Amino acid sequence: MKRPRRALGCSAVVAVVLATGLGLFYNGYGPMALKDRDNARLSPGEAKAELDDTLQAAMGAVVPPLAYTGGFYAVDRAPEHADGEPSLLSGVREAVLVRTKVAPAKVPVLLDRMTQFWGGDCRRPGGSDNLATQYPEMHCSGRGDALFTLSVIGSSADSTVQVVMSAEAFEVRYQPEKDYGAPPIGERSTGQQLAPDVDDPYWSH
Repeated sequence: MKRPRRALGCSAVVAVVLATGLGLFYNGYGPMALKDRDNARLSPGEAKAELDDTLQAAMGAVVPPLAYTGGFYAVDRAPEHADGEPSLLSGVREAVLVRTKVAPAKVPVLLDRMTQFWGGDCRRPGGSDNLATQYPEMHCSGRGDALFTLSVIGSSADSTVQVVMSAEAFEVRYQPEKDYGAPPIGERSTGQQLAPDVDDPYWSH
């Protein structure tokens, strides 16, 4: 009678060890994930600070000032490793929507101001894959390691266009989106993109 109990005890220990090992493996403590920790360029807190700083700087550089509505963070987790381990690296993007109605004629002015503010370190790849816009996105080096992007949705045939400002950081140690909290301009966006609703004597005409 004792032998089966001892065998059962050994089996239970093995099961616990295996379960613990799998738990560590799938929760960021496997060998590849531990390597990710060393390869991460930014912690979530550092990434949030750089993204917030980039967007606040860009918004403050626009004169006359534009009005903005809620923002959001989006976390794009890197694919799992070949051995099945979840990656601990991610890309993090923060965006705010411009509430001000911007006339197509003012788009070049806005692009020029962003180019001047970021020291000319900006590029606009030719063409656009988005059928909703004729304006290529503008990419500039932001604060720290962040990349700033200005997106304009609309065309010269529209009376006004939608402007989105965003900042992105790469090789950030993974944390879920909810851990980033509210963006610097206030309440987190619900994800619904609202149409511009603020008329400005300069930007809207």
